[in-house]
Amino acid sequence: EREKLGIEEAHMLEFQQFNLIWDKKSKEYQQQCDDQVNMMMERHKHEIKEYQRKLIERQQKPKFSSVLLNYRKIEEHLARAKKL
Repeated sequence: EREKLGIEEAHMLEFQQFNLIWDKKSKEYQQQCDDQVNMMMERHKHEIKEYQRKLIERQQKPKFSSVLLNYRKIEEHLARAKKL
């Protein structure tokens, strides 16, 4: 009976140690995951800003249609006619 209690106590002690180690490893893993997610989010923010900067640099001057240019000329002539 005494031997049985000793074995049970040893088993419980081993189980507690296992749980402590498991909890520690689980927390370390979760921290590593959080760190990686944060690093990835920062990298994505940087990549988006860089991509937007490149888009702005490459942005071409808009090319207006001939119809729009014609309307602008008509508008300009009408505006001048009313001022005189």
